[in-house]
Amino acid sequence: MPSPRPVPDPALRLLRRKIRFGTEPDNPTLFPLWRMQEEAVLIGTADTEARRGLFEGQFRLLLDTVMDELVPRHWRCQCLDHIHTPLGSLHRLADDDASRRHVRQLLWELSVSSRYVQHSLIG
Repeated sequence: MPSPRPVPDPALRLLRRKIRFGTEPDNPTLFPLWRMQEEAVLIGTADTEARRGLFEGQFRLLLDTVMDELVPRHWRCQCLDHIHTPLGSLHRLADDDASRRHVRQLLWELSVSSRYVQHSLIG
C-alpha cells in the first residue's frame, strides 16, 4: 500500500490555490516554483507510487484549471502549456502495462477535455 501523501505546508497550499484559480494570471513563474515545491516533498524517497500520485495530482490540478471557464483565459492556456510536464514524468515512471495504459488514459482525457473547452480558449 502506498504511503499517504504528507499534508502540504501553507505555502504550497497557497501556490496550488493561485494555480487553480488563476489569481496571478500574469505570473508564469508560479509554475516552476509550484512544481519544485511539490517535488521537494519526495526528495529522498524511491516510492514510485508516491511519485505517480504527485504527478497525477499536478496533472489534475492543471486540467481542472483548464476546464474552469471562470478562470482567465490566458491562465487556462498557460496551464494547458504546462500540463505536459507531469504527463512526461508519469510516462517516464510507467514501468508496466497498467501504468502505461493509465498514462494513455490521461492523455485521452486531456484530448477530450480540451476539445470540450476549445471554444472558450480561442478567440
